[in-house]
Amino acid sequence: MKILFIHQNFPAQFLQIATHLANDTKNQVMAIRQAPNVEIANISTIAYTPSRSSNPDIHPLMSEWEAKILRAEATAKAADLLKSQGFQPDIVMVHPGWGEALLLRDIWPHAKYLGYLEYFYAATGQDFNFDPEFKTDDVEKLAKLRLKNTVNLHALHDIDAGISPTHWQRSTYPAWAQSKIDVIHEGIDTNYFSPDATRTLTIPNKGITLGGQDEIITFVARYLEPTRGFHVFMRALPELLKRRPDAHVIIIGSETGGYGPGPHGHDSWLAMLMREVGSHLDPNRVHILGRLAKADYRNVLQLSKVHVYLTYPFLLSWSLLEVMATGPIIVASDTAPVRELIQDGKNGLLFDFFDQEGLVNRVVEALSLPKRKANSLSKAARKTIVTQYDLEQCLHKWTTKIMASI
Repeated sequence: MKILFIHQNFPAQFLQIATHLANDTKNQVMAIRQAPNVEIANISTIAYTPSRSSNPDIHPLMSEWEAKILRAEATAKAADLLKSQGFQPDIVMVHPGWGEALLLRDIWPHAKYLGYLEYFYAATGQDFNFDPEFKTDDVEKLAKLRLKNTVNLHALHDIDAGISPTHWQRSTYPAWAQSKIDVIHEGIDTNYFSPDATRTLTIPNKGITLGGQDEIITFVARYLEPTRGFHVFMRALPELLKRRPDAHVIIIGSETGGYGPGPHGHDSWLAMLMREVGSHLDPNRVHILGRLAKADYRNVLQLSKVHVYLTYPFLLSWSLLEVMATGPIIVASDTAPVRELIQDGKNGLLFDFFDQEGLVNRVVEALSLPKRKANSLSKAARKTIVTQYDLEQCLHKWTTKIMASI
């Protein structure tokens, strides 16, 4: 079987299924991504470069669309080059959100196209205007949001089938399209992400070593920003540290980048929030570690007693599943994506996203639980991941879906 993956940041969400398929010598796996290129065992990749940047003088509502057209054009040229070299894929697996799928159908009309359908934008009921602190009725922003779905709508027309990682993410798509979409998560390696009470962690430049005897609270997000509730968490920290005087807090995530806009007048949300509450935080108890290597990240999760996770009604983070597999008690925002995994009092504790006092109360509750109840929550969280989201199980579902599409 010949499989082509397309994603501007390949391997991205395709890492595990692409690697799995490439390890089978009966398959030929190739990938197209935006430059720079990457090297992955058994996968031939070709990197494209858009012919130019978006025109700064273009109509503001067209700027994002133009960027996607430029990616589509460059992707089509890369695909045509592969075709000229004799490559005829049986399956094209593509994330359409970056525009790369727009022009592919005419290059390989007989291939089967599977779309990784991550999210369909809406002005109500999802992440947009979820947070009253950042609410807007700006007509241009609403128009840009609607136009974001242009590539989604093209994809829904062109693909043979789609895959979404969670039921909630599939539910964001129009009702008429959902029958075309299967729910298959990328999968979590539950052997790698597993409890280990023997871990220790030395905090850089502080001379502090933490271990299983310490009360450790963790917060992880790809980007430290409001979409993942970073502002709610940070504002809750002074009271949380006051009520748990022996606790250490470890924060992991990038200070730059994000799904939403940056803060006005500050370089980052971290800078803004440190200016707001930093004077009330003991630097010997609050440890902001930035982005970590995978093994160091797992080490922190294995040390954690309680993990706090927040999200707008938006994409569900892999980190939540990885934490659930690893052992801390989960204290999470009671938002739709989270409720798909967490049942309050059974495999975690939930609180209202905007209730800082509720966040503090639930973390204190989690840290005060009798050992038997704490273990029960922790084990139930891991069982959820092992039984429903384990990597091998998910890879089997992906492979079955791909084979059924031919």
